[in-house]
Amino acid sequence: MHSNVYPDIMLQLRETIIDIMAKPQEVLVVIDDYGDAVQEQVDDVDTIHMYEIMRETLVYLTNIDANAMDKTI
Repeated sequence: MHSNVYPDIMLQLRETIIDIMAKPQEVLVVIDDYGDAVQEQVDDVDTIHMYEIMRETLVYLTNIDANAMDKTI
C-alpha cells in the first residue's frame, strides 16, 4: 500500500539513506605482547547508534518494496 501512495518520497528516502549511511562499528586487530592477534573495538556511541537506525530503516523500506530497493542499490 505505502509503495503505491508515496513512491517518490520512498525513493528519495532510500537514496538519501544509502548516500549518507553511517559506518558500522570499527574493529582493530592488533598484536599483543605475546604475539597473539587481539580485536580492539573503537567505541563511538553516536555513530554506532546512527548506523543501527539507518540499517533498520533500510530493512523496513526493503520489506515494503524489495524490487524498488534492488533498483536503488
